Amino acid sequence: MAFKKPTINKIEPDIKNLSIYLRSTKKFGKTTLFRDTILEKYGDPSRGLLIKCGNEIGDTLLDEVNSTQITNYKDLIELKEWLITEKGKEHNIEIIAFDTADELALITEAQTIRLSNQENPKKKIKTIKAAFGGYMAGEKYSANDLIKPLITELRNNKFGVWMIAHTKFKTVKEKGSLDENGYQQLSSNLGADYESAFGDIFDATLTGVIDREFEEKQEKDKIKKYTTETVRKLYIRETLLIDAGGRFSGKAVPEYIIFDKEDMAKDFINIMEEGMEKSKVKYTKSSISEDRPKKTEKIPVETIIIPEEKEELFETIGEENLPDEFGAIDTIFEESGKNYPNDLLKQISGLFKECEDKDIKTEIKKIVSSHGRTFKDVKNRDDLEKMYDLLA
Repeated sequence: MAFKKPTINKIEPDIKNLSIYLRSTKKFGKTTLFRDTILEKYGDPSRGLLIKCGNEIGDTLLDEVNSTQITNYKDLIELKEWLITEKGKEHNIEIIAFDTADELALITEAQTIRLSNQENPKKKIKTIKAAFGGYMAGEKYSANDLIKPLITELRNNKFGVWMIAHTKFKTVKEKGSLDENGYQQLSSNLGADYESAFGDIFDATLTGVIDREFEEKQEKDKIKKYTTETVRKLYIRETLLIDAGGRFSGKAVPEYIIFDKEDMAKDFINIMEEGMEKSKVKYTKSSISEDRPKKTEKIPVETIIIPEEKEELFETIGEENLPDEFGAIDTIFEESGKNYPNDLLKQISGLFKECEDKDIKTEIKKIVSSHGRTFKDVKNRDDLEKMYDLLA
């Protein structure tokens, strides 16, 4: 029989069974997290392998990390064969990390150019843009015909696979959207074909961000901003500004985890494995009714009581000092004749995080992008109510 007989999948909550696409700015601590995860999980550096690709040498100051260097496609294939055939003999490696995706892409692109020239010997090309006739065919071949099969083969042979990459802001334009300008989102610095390939084959896309708090000071004729505090966050779920996500179900994992911890690897492993456990059917069935936003019972407008001291409180405390996820209180609007919560922005944000309907999230993003980049930029009451109605 040529095909593999179907089997019922059972989740085994072990981080080695999870493929991870890990992205952030440079020197965030991505490679360190991989090293620390191996040591925390196994207590033995030889159970992991850091594959340094091309000109990337990221372990100079990393003690106790098992690593190797590949500089060309031949090295890559030989290493893959060694990993598979010698598992349990020459090595006991469980998890592999490619550092970085940028350099791995360059290695496979060189192979793509070579294959293109073999196929068309009369028309030699030197760049990936011209490979296989151009029109992005070279990048597509590198991503889908060289990298994806490689990662799949390693995973089929029971290796955990990580891909380490860098980030940059990109303009996102949803397919079928009427919004021609799109919106800005922190994503990978790789081309669309590589990003699409990695998004397909990895279970979790994690994006590291450095959140900064600023203080404004008047200096002569200028107002200058100074950083007062920084917090590193690793996002597991998508937001309007951060491209992240995974195959975890519902609320199995938090939106992000704080990265600045001494025991970061321990927390990271616990959250990932707990997310895998909570993605089992026995958990998702019991949580479906809880995860769905409950519709607010309609109350006639004349029965709504608005405290008289609300306006006085707002004037006393000041908008900038009121606690809110966006750093400012919801804009105060006149009653519209419908019953909506007073903390409308906060409610919308919470419902958006819980929403799993991609079409609804796309509609919300369209509304937000027409005003700015974040929920707090939406000042139009009608649009706020429209977003709330879509989500609730």
